[in-house]
Amino acid sequence: MLVAIGKGIELDIDVTRFNTEVHDHIVRTGLRNLLMDAHASVTAKADPDNYVTRSRQMAEKKLASLYAGVVRAQSSGGPKAPTDPVAMVILRLARKAIISRPEIAAASKADRLATINRLAGEYAKKHDAQLRPRAQKIVALEALEAEPSTTISRPASPASTLSATVKKAEPAAMKKKRAA
Repeated sequence: MLVAIGKGIELDIDVTRFNTEVHDHIVRTGLRNLLMDAHASVTAKADPDNYVTRSRQMAEKKLASLYAGVVRAQSSGGPKAPTDPVAMVILRLARKAIISRPEIAAASKADRLATINRLAGEYAKKHDAQLRPRAQKIVALEALEAEPSTTISRPASPASTLSATVKKAEPAAMKKKRAA
């Protein structure tokens, strides 16, 4: 198993070499961290009467998603950013559509992002059928733009064709400062 540990370092770990005690410790520590992260956003300041109950609910929801095989489910603040490019564009389009809603302006600065994410997620789910074809076109165009050098052809008129070469931008040369 390849594990990224930061600073660009990845270690190839043979988990079969761990004895039972070490394996149990790793699982316990990992689960503890995942479940703590799941309820970290629930604070006594935000909900003084129910924060312990709400924290337990969030942790149990995370555990249920792990049992169901879902690794990256977000338990609060709206949907986790999807990894599917089309779904990412749908969410981007949904954010543009809801950004001027009064609920966002009324939300406190601390809650604004969570409100935007929640409303965008709801909008994306409700309008998926309308947004998906447009999102697929955008993903296709962005994929073309991401290629380093591509020739794009499109008819300018029925009688002629226009071709353009798109090149990847390179960093501009910087002048060195002279020592005084």
